This record gives sequence, C-alpha cells and structure tokens, in this order.
Amino acid sequence: DGINEEKIEAISLWRRQGNRFGIVSGRNPGFINYFRSENPNVDVDFFATCNGGYITDGEGNVIYEAPCREVDAKTLTEDLFNWGCRYAHINGSRYAFAVVDMADRVYFIKEEDTFLLENLPEIEFFYQVSVRLDTLEQTQDVICRIKEKYGSIFNTLQNATCIDIVPQNVNKAQGLYRLMEYYGAKKEDVIAVGDNINDVDMIKEFRSYAMENGLDEVKELAGRTVASVTEIFRREL
Repeated sequence: DGINEEKIEAISLWRRQGNRFGIVSGRNPGFINYFRSENPNVDVDFFATCNGGYITDGEGNVIYEAPCREVDAKTLTEDLFNWGCRYAHINGSRYAFAVVDMADRVYFIKEEDTFLLENLPEIEFFYQVSVRLDTLEQTQDVICRIKEKYGSIFNTLQNATCIDIVPQNVNKAQGLYRLMEYYGAKKEDVIAVGDNINDVDMIKEFRSYAMENGLDEVKELAGRTVASVTEIFRREL
C-alpha cells in the first residue's frame, strides 16, 4: 500500500544526517522509474536491481552493469520450459521480455511485450532471467538443473518459488561492494536489511537486520530483527 509518512520522514532524517539510503532488489531495471514515479517524496541515493547486476544512482544513471553474453536468452529459456517453467521474464539488451508457453498465452504484463517462446526476438544480452514455479519442490529441482548445466556461468538466487538467474559474479553482496567502491565507503559503514534467500549473501557479508516476517534462516544469520525499516533508522541514529 505504498510507503507511509513515518517511513518517508525516517528516510529523510537518515539522509539529512549524512547517510545514504538505497534499494537492493531482484526486480528489473524498469522498477527504478516505477518506484520514482510512484514515490516522488522518497529520496533514494542508489538502486541495485537484478540482484546487483544493474546498479544506478538515484536518478537512474548507470554505475555498474553485468550483462550476460555467454548464453543465448532463448536457449536458456527453452531449457527452463523443458524443466517445467511456463513463464520467464527476461531483462534484455533493449527492454524486458515476458515469455509464456501456449497454456499461459493470455498472461499479460503491463507496459511490457509478451511473446510465445518461438516468437522471441533476438536478444543481444541480458542481465537476468526470472521464473516462478508452483511449489518449493519444483523450484529446488529447477535450481539443481540450472547448476548442473550452467553452474560455471550463472548464479541462481531463490525468493520463495521464484528464481532469479544472473551471471556468476552477481549477487546483492557484490552489488554493495561495488557501491562501496563508487562512494568511497568502508565496509563498517554498510547496514543491510533483508527477508528472503536472495538476501543471504548480503546478510552474511555485512552488519545486518532481518525483517520479522522474513525466513528463519535470514533472521538467524542477521541476529537482529525489526518490524519496519523505520526501527533501523531509529536505532542507528
């Protein structure tokens, strides 16, 4: 339901005192413009989308990007469909592609082009391919298949029954290291917060908090939980 005024003021106070605030997400680069348009009163210093594979400053200027050119997007998607996926979201070289099989032909994503696999246009490179399965068991099976065939090329990041497939050197922790380098920050200056498996690399690597409604594994790794990011700002300030 959006970001309430209490959080907006907490973020603003955090930044007024000389700190930076950013969003590190598995979402695609289009999320940056969406977030900025939907939340004009929230000042964000950086976005690390595609799990750290596409990083920008708060205005959308690219700081770092990790395009994958080693495997053709259509080839990877064909394998994913053979392994039981019926839908894939490709963050490609030009824009985002939604790919569906015949059973899901009516699937529609706002402001994105939807293709059947056989009609997928040529994609020069991609940052991330995302799929969603019906059960955790299916999700684990597909992750194992990806690792078996593409283990040296891709990193698989799980978020419940969703899988984000990114280049091997990409994860949220590495994204934060690249932001540290860009801003000239020290590791002890970084505070991370997360709630799911795709946050584990970041939670392990930095001083961290976990959301109370997050996975037990994440909460155990972080050692500290909060109900809202507002609590983090209050504690740290």
